[in-house]
Amino acid sequence: AVFGQVNFELGAATELSTGLRLERRSTDYDDSVGIVAGPSETMWGGEISLSHEVANEMRVYVNISKGYKAGGFNLGPTPPGKEEFDGEKMYTFETGIKGAVLNGRLHMSAAAFHSVRPDQQVRTATQIVSGDPASFVFFTDNVGDGDGLGLEADFRYLAGDAWDFYATLGVLGTTFESGRQQAHAPRYTFAAGVAYQSTSGLFARLDLTAKDDFYFDLNHDQQSESFELLNARVGYEGE
Repeated sequence: AVFGQVNFELGAATELSTGLRLERRSTDYDDSVGIVAGPSETMWGGEISLSHEVANEMRVYVNISKGYKAGGFNLGPTPPGKEEFDGEKMYTFETGIKGAVLNGRLHMSAAAFHSVRPDQQVRTATQIVSGDPASFVFFTDNVGDGDGLGLEADFRYLAGDAWDFYATLGVLGTTFESGRQQAHAPRYTFAAGVAYQSTSGLFARLDLTAKDDFYFDLNHDQQSESFELLNARVGYEGE
């Protein structure tokens, strides 16, 4: 692989960044049960990012990028024609703002993004022989184009020397070509908390996390339940 990045200063407050990566990946596999595979491919990825300082320690940015994941092969029994799988690509457009205000006490960021994944790789399963549960196998396959649209935001506020507050929020919408929501992609995630640390050694922390339901896999409709989890801790530390 070879990688390069160049940054350009477009004035005192604006920066343009470009990066490119080229990779050649090849595999030579041969085992004692007769599985022979040798996928090879050349892949490239990169990004163009433009950022601008709108205030002291606060920047807005726009980013366009292309990522990739190499193809490969499945070990063990697989359906006919599914011994190997192709590589996938991901194109992402992202824009956001991040920085600090209030003399550095409040750190925050927010971003919106849209990602498209042609030939998305997924871990799926099937029963090779009808009526024989023992022939149920897992394998990696390309399932067509995937799409993701989301928002992310977080902040951390240092209220004096003893108190620390934080919160994060993620909202995500994902689909395949069929319109089905992708697996392990909850529609929302949330976390918030507060921590207290006294110079006397007393400390306390309270954290709340929440996550929406999501599908466990591509080939069935089993889902997790949405949940909230609250953790509390109080203690003392000293010499």
